[in-house]
Amino acid sequence: MFRNSYEKNKFLITVEGMSANMLSLGIQGFALTALALYFKCEPFWISVITTLPLGLQLLQIFLGTYYKFFKTKKRALLFSAAAARIPMCLLFFIVLFDKIDYRLLVGIVFIYSFFSAFLSGIWTSSVGDIIKKEDRGKFFSKRFTLISISTVIFSSIVSKALNYTPGKTSILILTLIIAIAAITTLFLLYFHEIPNFKEGQAGFSIKKPLKDSNFFNFLIFIAMWNFSIEFTKPYFYYFAVVDLNASYTILGLSTSLTAILSIFAFFIYGKLVERIGYKKLLSFGIGVSSYVVIFYFLMTKETVNSLIMLDAIGTSVGWSAISLSLFSLLLELSSPDRDSYTAAYSLSVGVLGLTGAFLGGYLANFLQGKTILIFGDSYAGLKLIFFISLFLRFYCILLLTKVRAYQKNLYYPGLYPSIVYLLRNRR
Repeated sequence: MFRNSYEKNKFLITVEGMSANMLSLGIQGFALTALALYFKCEPFWISVITTLPLGLQLLQIFLGTYYKFFKTKKRALLFSAAAARIPMCLLFFIVLFDKIDYRLLVGIVFIYSFFSAFLSGIWTSSVGDIIKKEDRGKFFSKRFTLISISTVIFSSIVSKALNYTPGKTSILILTLIIAIAAITTLFLLYFHEIPNFKEGQAGFSIKKPLKDSNFFNFLIFIAMWNFSIEFTKPYFYYFAVVDLNASYTILGLSTSLTAILSIFAFFIYGKLVERIGYKKLLSFGIGVSSYVVIFYFLMTKETVNSLIMLDAIGTSVGWSAISLSLFSLLLELSSPDRDSYTAAYSLSVGVLGLTGAFLGGYLANFLQGKTILIFGDSYAGLKLIFFISLFLRFYCILLLTKVRAYQKNLYYPGLYPSIVYLLRNRR
């Protein structure tokens, strides 16, 4: 079926990514909003649930110690995957038997996030060793394209379930999809061919990446970027549903539209990134995603549907660029001692991500239900969080300029030359 083990690994990494995406979507966006409201979570706990998968990435600084409990890297990967995925399957039975308690939801997501931190570290370093540098742009472009298709499938099913069969039935459908995705990822990871530990890998230190001035600038950027994201992440759809009575149908449609447009965006960016570099593409993506926040600041009950769909377009353009370039830029800036660089990256992401989530959660609890007057005009309290996030995101673009990486200026050569370049076969 496969020409060699390299092609087999690329296929498994891609398909597993689709399953893992459907699992993570269950605790993100409108699906998380529905799940959290069903479990009677307050805004603060929604913020905690949202940021735990990212925030606990800081545990990767203990990855060297974690490795010592396993004879091979693959055993460490499979144990971490099983410990993270299996508890997520319990959500289906909790809903089925009406054991609804927000503490159970928070506890399960915590366990999932705890072991996913180690799983992510092992997976990242392994993929960096498996995928050849010259293949990364093309491979990740195709991988993210297929992941976008899985997003369309998930969003279509879950949004229809939430809209047409509200209550327990829809949440059962959601948690069943989460359980199936969790088991599927376990099955696919079992067949991965994971490179074993390199010499000295089980005892790495993060001192080396912290002494790398260029990578340290990258850590400052990524820390602030994740602070700004986690500060507001759970409240976009929460605000739309709770304050503006947006339907889950429109939220599902917007998520599907984002995923569909992302397919085309990944195709274009996969070609473009070879010419301009990951840093330039990342800066562009952050700029677009920053302007999208303005839609929520201006959103009212009369404009919620149209602005959510415009948000979907902006999100597809901006976050496709970010998703494709951020991980690849990390690999570009890392030395062969990839585990130590990945651990330092995860520490920065985790600490500032958790800080942003907790501050955002406390502020959201305080602002929920309140109204702010600006020049006599009334604004929902939660919009203050969006306003703060807008400035934080623009500041991140300035921080990124201090990072040295391959990049070229982007210029527009004309419509016909652009189309020819995008559609031509790669040599």
